[in-house]
Amino acid sequence: MFKLDIDVDDGPLTKSGTGLLRRHIPFVLLKTAPTLAQLVKKGELSVMRKRLDRPTPTTLNSLFVRPATKGKPAQVWFKDSWTTGIPADAYLQQAVFGGVRPHKRFEKALIARGIMKSGQYALPSVSFLNQYGNVSRGLMTKVLSGMGAAETSSGFKANATGSKRSMAKGNRRYFGGVVGDESGVWERMNTKWGAAVRPVFIFSDSAPVYRTIFPFFKIAENIVTAHKDRVFADALDFAMSTALPR
Repeated sequence: MFKLDIDVDDGPLTKSGTGLLRRHIPFVLLKTAPTLAQLVKKGELSVMRKRLDRPTPTTLNSLFVRPATKGKPAQVWFKDSWTTGIPADAYLQQAVFGGVRPHKRFEKALIARGIMKSGQYALPSVSFLNQYGNVSRGLMTKVLSGMGAAETSSGFKANATGSKRSMAKGNRRYFGGVVGDESGVWERMNTKWGAAVRPVFIFSDSAPVYRTIFPFFKIAENIVTAHKDRVFADALDFAMSTALPR
């Protein structure tokens, strides 16, 4: 989380400042911080669109600004909790900091079921990626359901069964195992040449490693450095022009 903790030393305030001017500094700082925060958000979004691979609208909309108060600085960061799914605060960590990708919830479910080894990672086949370069949550749910690895909650079981209703959904066509010399998750298919399978996920023994492609904090610091004097001066001019003489 980037915090805009602006103080008097950050603004163009000299020793020649009058008592009236100094009395309005707390107001000026409160007005400066959110303006800078919005500039940081705008700049970060611009970089996200350029450097992230087809970011979803949800990812772009996850960046938020928390206004400054007398006790807390303004903040710019990604939402860390959603109603469903994994929040951006979690899945953007590799883009911001780089490093080894931890296991995803989907992979943990496969490991818990014994379908995938604890040191392996599930890499999706290109044919199953959506327009944003991701595997849809719906497909992952179907895969887990078909292999009996889906979560259960509040008495509701998401795993596929042998019932007619469950079979109609087609989730049982997914299975985990080795085909040829590749280990992974596969989909059974009926073609005009007969039965066939195709890979949905291939299991890799090597953890995906990411380089930093979105240096969030450095970008924010550069934006603040470039604009803080102007924004502070504008806020100071506004405060002085609207101040009532004592």
